[in-house]
Amino acid sequence: MHDPSDWSRREFVITALLGTGAMAGCTARGQTTEDGGHEHEQNCGCLDDWLADANGYEGAVERYAPDADPTVTVGDGRGVGNGHDAFGPAAVRVVPGTTVTWEWSGHGDPANVVAVDGTFDSGSPVGSHGTTFSHRFETQGTYRYVSEPTRDAGMRGAVVVADPPSSDYPAVDEWLAGVNIYDGTVVDWRDFQSPIVTVGSAEGESEFTFSPPAARVSTGTTVRWVWTGGPHQIRFEDADIETEVYTEPGVQFEHTFEEPGTYRYDCGPHRSIGAKGAIVVESGAGSA
Repeated sequence: MHDPSDWSRREFVITALLGTGAMAGCTARGQTTEDGGHEHEQNCGCLDDWLADANGYEGAVERYAPDADPTVTVGDGRGVGNGHDAFGPAAVRVVPGTTVTWEWSGHGDPANVVAVDGTFDSGSPVGSHGTTFSHRFETQGTYRYVSEPTRDAGMRGAVVVADPPSSDYPAVDEWLAGVNIYDGTVVDWRDFQSPIVTVGSAEGESEFTFSPPAARVSTGTTVRWVWTGGPHQIRFEDADIETEVYTEPGVQFEHTFEEPGTYRYDCGPHRSIGAKGAIVVESGAGSA
């Protein structure tokens, strides 16, 4: 039987990568695939290899919900040791039909945005603050791109285009669509009387998520939320429940769910950066 307190975000990250086919279905190295009327390069392991040398990449592919309008900064200060020769964020994941906009900061060397496979090209390098370039992504895949003048110095990025994760709970999927570590898994805790959700886990790619982000329990289950530190709060969308902002580690909140339903919640201070979770409450008990 799985101990719910052992569920870490590292486990979610690994599952998510496997579940998306190493991020949007890469094929053999060096191949191109015909998809939707145009070719784009999809290399086995390409995302990890590509981003390993990307300035400012911190191990996270920032995921955006279907209704989001992501903006990538050109000349971002995340390029530690490389000035502003970086894209920020270096990697984003969006759904088909999303328009991504690149906006120049005015810092660093003149730069452009050029897809490795030729799918999009912003033109000649520029350095003017406020310059923008946009591209609408219709086809699933992994799109690698560079700034040509500083490509060899690590100014590179990636756009992953994939469907959002899905489960048997559409309300959960919609609520967690922009949460990086949600991969469609709703952890089954129906045989546990007092499972634990980690708030601000130190593991994984962000300190501002709930681990696991989604779980299902039986009626009468008491769920405990354990802080690892930092200012966090629990606020429910579907119930009149809201805690204070706590900073000390330990169990700061627990709640017994008596009625079936889907209970969505977030962390007030960090909702905008993906600090959301959900508990699905079902009548009766399941089997582990």
